[in-house]
Amino acid sequence: MNEDLIIKLFRYFSRFVPVSVLKEIMIQPEHSRLPGYSEIEAEIIADPTQRIPEIEKFVFSINEKFISERIKNSKGFILFVEYGNISVDFERANGVKESVAVTVAHNFSDTNNDNLNEVILMNRCLDILLSILLRMTADQGQLDFCSSIDLITMPVDIQVVDPTAFYGCGGWCAMFQNSTTIVI
Repeated sequence: MNEDLIIKLFRYFSRFVPVSVLKEIMIQPEHSRLPGYSEIEAEIIADPTQRIPEIEKFVFSINEKFISERIKNSKGFILFVEYGNISVDFERANGVKESVAVTVAHNFSDTNNDNLNEVILMNRCLDILLSILLRMTADQGQLDFCSSIDLITMPVDIQVVDPTAFYGCGGWCAMFQNSTTIVI
C-alpha cells in the first residue's frame, strides 16, 4: 500500500538539477545504503529530462540542521524542496493531498552586491521558480501522465524568502498541494 510519496517527490524534483549537483548529494557509502538507494540513484542520474544548469545546490529535507549546513555556504542558485502535511482520504480519487514548498534562492552576500544586483538575483530566482512551476503544469497535462495524480494544484502561493530567516539567502517560495489516489 505504500505509494512512496516522498520518494516520488524527490525523483520528480531531481529532474531539474544538474547531474553533477545530484552526484554531490548522493554520497552514502555502499555498506550503509538502505534498500532501494542504488536503484533510485541510478534512475535519477539517467533521467534524460532537460535540467536547469544554474541550480548549484539541491536540498530536499525537513531536517533543520541538514538544511542550514547545505545552504549557509552556497554561492549559487539553490533549489530547496520541503514536503509537509499530508491529508488522507482513501475513499475518493485524489484523496491523498500533500503540502509542498519549492524555493529558489541565492546567497545575498553584503560584499560586492548593490541594490541592482539584488534585483537581478531576485528576478532570476523568480524566473527559475516559474519555469519549474510551468514545467510541472505541462508534465501533468501530458496524455501519458497518470490521471490519479496532480503534481500541482492551483492557485500556487508565491512568497518572498527573507534572507534573515533563510541563512542569508533570498528568493521566492511557491507553496501548493499535490494529490494522488491510494486504493486500499
